[in-house]
Amino acid sequence: MGEANFAVLNQHNFDTEVMHGPGLAVVEFWSENCVPCRQLTRVLSQLSAEIPRSVRIGTVKVNDNLELAARFGIQATPTLLFFKDGALVDKRTGVDRRLVLKKIVETHA
Repeated sequence: MGEANFAVLNQHNFDTEVMHGPGLAVVEFWSENCVPCRQLTRVLSQLSAEIPRSVRIGTVKVNDNLELAARFGIQATPTLLFFKDGALVDKRTGVDRRLVLKKIVETHA
């Protein structure tokens, strides 16, 4: 995990980075030994090259951040949450195609 352009989020920096940050933030909740999580990370890496730089992408390792997972009702990994100006605007569970995610980003960016 931990792509260079992805913010590593945890309970200490989540509110500052996501809830109080301007614009769109895409947050992947993932867990170790989750094959679909690795697939989604690759999709997000591809997507990051195609979307505006103002869109922030971050990752939350669920096992290390159980409070955050509970706060947002994460019941399966991977789960993507889309926040616009701190408000949750979309939620996706599982691996979506890049074009599906790009459309969601374009809708909210």
